[in-house]
Amino acid sequence: MNDGDHLCLADIAHGRSGDKGNHANVAVIAYTPQGYDWLREHLTADAVRDYFHALHPSRVVRYEAPNLLALNFVLYDVLAGGASRSLRIDTQGKTLAVTLLRMPLPQIEDVHSMLRPRRGPSMSNELVRYEAHPPAVILTMNRPDRRNALSRGLIDALSRAFQRARDDEAVRCVILTGAGNAFCAGMDLAELQESVTAGGGQQSPVWDDALRLATLYDVIFRLPKPTIAAVNGAAVAGGAGLVSVCDLAVATPEARFGYPEVRRGLVAAMIMPHLLRHVGERMARHLLLSGELIDAEEAQRSGFINALAPPEQLLARAVAWAHSVAEGGPNALARTKELLHLFSHQAVSIEEAAKASAAPRLTEECRQGLEAFFNKRPTPWAPGY
Repeated sequence: MNDGDHLCLADIAHGRSGDKGNHANVAVIAYTPQGYDWLREHLTADAVRDYFHALHPSRVVRYEAPNLLALNFVLYDVLAGGASRSLRIDTQGKTLAVTLLRMPLPQIEDVHSMLRPRRGPSMSNELVRYEAHPPAVILTMNRPDRRNALSRGLIDALSRAFQRARDDEAVRCVILTGAGNAFCAGMDLAELQESVTAGGGQQSPVWDDALRLATLYDVIFRLPKPTIAAVNGAAVAGGAGLVSVCDLAVATPEARFGYPEVRRGLVAAMIMPHLLRHVGERMARHLLLSGELIDAEEAQRSGFINALAPPEQLLARAVAWAHSVAEGGPNALARTKELLHLFSHQAVSIEEAAKASAAPRLTEECRQGLEAFFNKRPTPWAPGY
């Protein structure tokens, strides 16, 4: 189920699509016979035509394949020689099924008989949702009430999810996104404040916390499969760090990016090498020293992200990229990523990065910065304080 228990088509079916010249072919396959019966009654050609009204299909024809629990729709004249006029995502029209699967559905009685059967451990109700969208898997950070702040639990859940995707041969690409209106607001400052007040020295939990996050970044950066950040909102501090360690990034126009750590007496040490790889030293100095946020257009101009997409097309764009990179050989992709790491001159070890990030957290300046943040007042060093 989606956030807020709102049902969408993807909860009861999966899909595939492609082009037929100027026409698109979209198949919707139910997970269960009960789901197929419901789709057969309610997912009419008219309903699909209305959903894709922006593409101006001249007509929509539905075909039934009960032996496959599938409905097939042909959308006439929505592609111009194989190129989508409105979605402009994939010349094969492969993302139309992804878009259709996001169609909201009314509340359905006995919906549980239609849902996808569980196979192995599930993360759907945990801190990270793990959802297969072949050839990709979509990992969704699921703390929308905390703007997906990086708590210890979320960091550990992300590490497990990426390792699970790494070891699953069916997964060719990993897409990372966030639930709610934010991608990731950075580390959980409430949890950090508790660690800071717990005491200093080598026994402080801040050392383990820093190493935990540095290890997650390294797992993502070194993953032998392509990774895509689908940035649905603000990506700040450690959240911007997650974007920087992914291979590709697409964001909504509303997304914001930045590293405000210095404004809290913190240092964004772990992500400096990754940021420098994307934007160059001049832009990196601006972001790291000013702590200001930039909008998505500036992030694209600077090279921090690859592309922009409207919110309703964000995941469709990421899945389209996943189809594209899946055309590459798995071993060739893994070797390419290995060489990219080698040529990036990433000389700082995980331990060194973690120590450089943790040490400032134990200072009086950091303590004052956190107190100012939670009390909603300026820091002692702010001009005019």
